[in-house]
Amino acid sequence: MIRAITYYGLRVQWHGRHLLHRCSRILRGPVLYLFSWLYVLFAALDFFFARSARGFRGEWKYLRAEMHSVSDNLHAAWKKSTGTWFSVLLHYVAKAFRRHRRMFKAAANTILPLLMAVVLVMEIHQWQSFTYALRVIYDGETIGYIANESVYLQARNRAIEKLSVGMDDNERADVLNAPKFELSLIPINKMVDTSMLSDNLIRASDANITNACGVFIDGEFLCAVKNENDARSVFNAILETQDTETGATAGFLESVDYVQGLYPDNENTMWDAQKLETKLAGDKRPAQYYTAQPGDSFSKIASDNHLTISELKALNPELGDTILVGSTLLVAKASRYVTPKIVRTEVRTEEIDFKTETSYNSKLFSGDRRIVRQGQKGVDKVTIRITTVNGVAYDWEEIDRVTVTAPINEKVEVGTSKSGSAGYYGGSYSTRGFMWPAPTARMISQYFGHNGHRGLDITTGGAYGRPIVAAASGVVEIAGSTGNSYGQQVLINHGNGVKTRYAHCVTGSIRVRPGQRVTAGQQIASIGSTGNSTGPHLHFEVIVNGSVTNPLNYVSR
Repeated sequence: MIRAITYYGLRVQWHGRHLLHRCSRILRGPVLYLFSWLYVLFAALDFFFARSARGFRGEWKYLRAEMHSVSDNLHAAWKKSTGTWFSVLLHYVAKAFRRHRRMFKAAANTILPLLMAVVLVMEIHQWQSFTYALRVIYDGETIGYIANESVYLQARNRAIEKLSVGMDDNERADVLNAPKFELSLIPINKMVDTSMLSDNLIRASDANITNACGVFIDGEFLCAVKNENDARSVFNAILETQDTETGATAGFLESVDYVQGLYPDNENTMWDAQKLETKLAGDKRPAQYYTAQPGDSFSKIASDNHLTISELKALNPELGDTILVGSTLLVAKASRYVTPKIVRTEVRTEEIDFKTETSYNSKLFSGDRRIVRQGQKGVDKVTIRITTVNGVAYDWEEIDRVTVTAPINEKVEVGTSKSGSAGYYGGSYSTRGFMWPAPTARMISQYFGHNGHRGLDITTGGAYGRPIVAAASGVVEIAGSTGNSYGQQVLINHGNGVKTRYAHCVTGSIRVRPGQRVTAGQQIASIGSTGNSTGPHLHFEVIVNGSVTNPLNYVSR
């Protein structure tokens, strides 16, 4: 038994070693590959980091020992004499450069580019805060820096507008002297805008100036008031006289601006509230009239005053169509400084038109159409802003639109059939839109009006039983006999007061019924000889507003 156990143990051991050997052969390639990369990685880390760390550690130990030695020797040299101390210091500095030459070289190669980069960034940042500008020099003094000359021109016009109130053109031209311009490099924060430069120009002038509130109407300077609230109260008083509805607001057609700044302190420019109120109550420009001269006409007077003929006639409705010499014509209404307006919001409903969707039906004759579904208009709720002046609508603006009921599109079928199949027959149409009522019979045996005849008698050889078709689309009113001379007949109403009659049809051949809608070319009966008839034929009538008319005015063979 012991021998057996030993035998099997040796077998297991042999198989285990064999299996391990096979596994090692299988794993040898990947394992060696992995270990080779790990070796390269650790070697790189040792070269770049561990080596440097070891070197740094060694240098640090050496540096600490040197620092203690330098400190002791410098201290001893200081006690001995100053000259000795300096020579010892120079000795250690030279030794440090010799001992740490590579370190100083690496530090220089690293620190100097970084330092230059920092300096470059600082310079760029510094130059970004500078710009080139025009220096405005007035009477030898710099009054501002501007981006371009247009800023000065705007500021100059505003300054002259404030300084020259009440002056004539000659005085206005001498209000400001001409400045000088120089190109300068300055910090951006030294630039001035139009308003600041305008105040600087006024300050540099000889005028007696003060801080006040300027009143501008549509951008045009009117006056200055020392207290802004006084100026606002005058305009608010005008608006309070307007009759405003609930929810409506009052304002002015013109823009009214209150601008704080420097203004000349004189009676022409500086007003009080009473003077401003009086000025606004009057006309800014009085009405202008023209007296007609020999040779004048509406077109000439209108053109000379920059009006259209219709505008001139609207200003003078009492003149009629002629102008008499010496007549006085109004060519321009008086205008006020400000025009009050009332703005209100109104909600309205508007209809939305429906669209027509068209499809094609081969059972309908070409050119005919049938409404399958009636269209219905929709409804929109529209909010509009209405501006009125003196109770008359001046302007309106749509501000919101909501669909309350969507429109329902109309569906229409259009015929495409051009043959006689399925009871439909093709043919040409007359200019009135009617076709010949007997597709296979073209002969007229009796014309309209002959011996009081009320229509056309249409026949051909072997006419009995041939098809009769509707000459145009419409609604059937009569289909059958009514007990008169027409015999079996069909009467179709085509709308717009037009009807057609088809008489003497074969008994039992009528294919339509009263109230039915038929299309052009649709067979409605067959040619026969019922009623007062001497042979098979179609008696065809066209009735317009209750009176018969010549069918040849509506159909053509």
